[in-house]
Parts: sequence; structure tokens; C-alpha cells
Amino acid sequence: MTLRQIVRRYVQHILALVAMVGLAVSVALYVAVHERLRFPWQGQTRIFAEFENAQAVTAGQGQTVDVAGVKVGEIGGVTLENGRAVVELDIQSHVPGGMYRNAHLQLRPKTGLNDMAVEMDPGTPDPSLPASGKLHDGDRLPIESTRPNVNSDQVLASLDADTRQFLEILVNAGGTGLRGRGAQLRALLKATQPTFARSMRIARAVADRRAKVRRLVSNLRLLAHAGATKDRQLASLVDSSSAVFGTFARRDADLQAAVGQLPSALHATRSALAATHGLALDARPALAQLLPIARELAPALVQARPLLRDATPVVRGGIRPLVRHAIPLLQRLGPSVKLIDRSTPGLIDAGHALNHIVNEAAYNPPGPEEGYLFWLPWFAHDSNSVLSIDDAHGAVFRGLVLFGCTTAGQLLAANPALQPILSLPLCPASPPMPKAAPPAKLAREARVEGRRLDRFYRGRAAAQAKSRGGAR
Repeated sequence: MTLRQIVRRYVQHILALVAMVGLAVSVALYVAVHERLRFPWQGQTRIFAEFENAQAVTAGQGQTVDVAGVKVGEIGGVTLENGRAVVELDIQSHVPGGMYRNAHLQLRPKTGLNDMAVEMDPGTPDPSLPASGKLHDGDRLPIESTRPNVNSDQVLASLDADTRQFLEILVNAGGTGLRGRGAQLRALLKATQPTFARSMRIARAVADRRAKVRRLVSNLRLLAHAGATKDRQLASLVDSSSAVFGTFARRDADLQAAVGQLPSALHATRSALAATHGLALDARPALAQLLPIARELAPALVQARPLLRDATPVVRGGIRPLVRHAIPLLQRLGPSVKLIDRSTPGLIDAGHALNHIVNEAAYNPPGPEEGYLFWLPWFAHDSNSVLSIDDAHGAVFRGLVLFGCTTAGQLLAANPALQPILSLPLCPASPPMPKAAPPAKLAREARVEGRRLDRFYRGRAAAQAKSRGGAR
């Protein structure tokens, strides 16, 4: 018998066996999942919370951690530290929005047998905390963020014997009165729902006012304490306030007049601001261009602080007393200064002329030609040489005359005083010297030559001034 025949013969048994194994695996997985088996690929966040009392909280019993009635984790363990119950919360599901340090936890029983569960308010982000206060694996919530379960016997134990008796009578009478009236009670509760809603708003307002009143009392205590230590300053403040109000009372008419003039002043101010609107628009580009200068001035002002700091005592102790003592002198000098002002225009003109002369003398024109100051030492040297000989009658002028035999006549015509020198037989081969011209002719020629030289030097001065202006 071949293998194919064997498989074909027992195929139904094999399929039944595979179906049974698959069913067994499915049932095992279902049971494992519902028995809180955590697979390796399932992550969880472990958070610890401190409770005042963790009664009936037992790990491994499937006690859940709920957010808005939806299971997000389980209670993983309970330990005792410093008289407080530390409950381990294994968060296995993603909490929408995350969990934060301002979260609140409340232990509540699901059944009358105290099957406990933890109701969680995940909280909100707090930007003042790192990571906005988000909870991470291993974080712990303090006891201020948790509330334990309160049993009814704890509430009743806080009542005295009379109150318990009255409560028992009330419950018995209530049970007798409400027997068979469930529908009416439901209608009554339904009708009182708006009243309860408004009562809730009133209670919230009262609670908010209570907090504000508490803060107000605390602030008043601080203010009263501060006022008790500043009684002299408060007395001075009261006296000053009394004086100020008294001044206002005495100046009532002036205040009324000022208030009456205020509308016109505001109108004038409005008109002035409207008139300066165009100036502001025109000044904006200039101010924008001044911004780099202002930025550059900042380091300079910072560096000038030591100078200003050192100069302040000098100004305060030296310059200020000098100015005070100089004010009476300046007041007495006022009339004299007014008299000097009359001669100031002439002095200004003289100063301009002197400045022009100095500029002309000190100007060195471009090119090979030198200015007047360059020839001034030569002039002083020549003057010293000319007047270096003297006798009992005083200094004697001396000089050097250079001429040629061909130009002797022209030199004599220009300066007739050289007639005795030119009469000497210095040029024997030269033609006879011409006769000297009459004195009137010589004077006329001298005046013509003087005008010509004057025009020449004026033109030269104008050319120098023009070239100096171009160089500048």
C-alpha cells in the first residue's frame, strides 16, 4: 500500500485531528487573554500612586484602572511605605491626550463585595513643568492627587448615638413613605433636575467665592501686618493726603478754570498733531536712515561712561561753582559787551581782510613756481645785505646793477638816477649814450609803467586765487 493510499484512507481522521488541535489552541488563547496574560509585544507604563487607605485592593484579581469608564490598565501590586499604601498601576492601553502630573485617582467599588477599581482623571499639560508634566514609566503621584474609598460604616462611625438614632428613624420612615411609589419618585427626581443643575451652579459659585474670600482674608492679613510695621509712614501719608486735598479744595476755582480750558487745549493739540502728520511721514525715511547711526552710538556711549563718571565730580565741584561766581561778572559785563558789538562788524571785516592776506601769502600754487612764503627768507636776506653797511650818518643802501652795453639806453630811460654810472667809459665801442629825457616825460613814463605793473600783479593774484579755489 502506497503513501497516497494511506493518506486517502485516513484523511478524514487527520482533518478531525487538525480541527481539534486548532480549536484547543483557540480556546487556550481566549482563556489566556481573558486571564490577563500579557504578551511580550504588548508594552505597558508602570505608575505608582500613594493612597491614604488601599482597603480591598489586591493585585492579580483583575482590578482595573478606568478612564471615563474605559479600561486602560490593571492594579499590579500594593506595598506599604511610611504608613502609606503605594499602589502600582500597569497602564496597558493608550490614554488619549496622555497622563500628566496633575492627574487625580479615586478608589471606587464595582460591587457590594468591594471589588475595587481606580477611576483616573489623566490631567492636563502644564507648560511650566518639563515635558509639560507628562507622566513616564516609574513616576509616582503624591497622596494629594489620590482619594481612598470611604465606606458607609466610616461615615456612620463619625456620628454620635443621637444622630444615629435620628438617622435610623429617618430611613425607616422614608422606606415606609416611599413603598410602592417608585414611579412618583422617578418623576419627582426628573422634575427636580433643573433645580439640581442650578443648585450645582450656585454651589460652584459659592465654592469659588469661598476661595476668593479666603485669598482676600489672607491678603488683608498681610496688608494689616505691613501697615502695622509702617504706622509712621501711614500717618505721614494721611497728613500729606490731607494737605493735598486741602490744596485742591482751596484751588477749586482754578481747577474749574483749567477744566474749562481743557477742551480748547485738546482741540489745539489735535490740530497740531494733524499738522505734524505730514512732517512725520517725511521724517520717517530720515529716521530710518539714522537707525544705523543710533546703533553705532550705543557702543560709543558705553565706552564714554568712564569719562562721564570721572567728569561728573569735576563738573559738580569745579565748573559749577565757577559758573555761579562768573554769573555776576557776566551780568556787569553786559553793557560793555553791547558797546563792543558796535565795533564787531569792522573787526570782522578786518579779520576777513587779514585772513585773505595770510591765505595769499601762505598759498603755494601747483607747478614749479613757489609762493610768497618761499621768497620771504630771500627777501629778508637781501634786505639784510642791502642795509649791512652804515656810517655815522646811518645805513647806506647798496646794490648790484647788471646791464649790457646794448641795453644801457633802455636801462637809463627806465631809471634816470643811473646817469652818472652810465656816463663812465664802460662801453668804448658802443655808440654815444642818448640824452636823458626831460623829468616830466620820465614821470609820465614811470606812471604808465607803474599802471602796467599794477595790472600785471593784479592779474597774477586773480590767477593764483582761481587756481587755489580749484585745488581746494
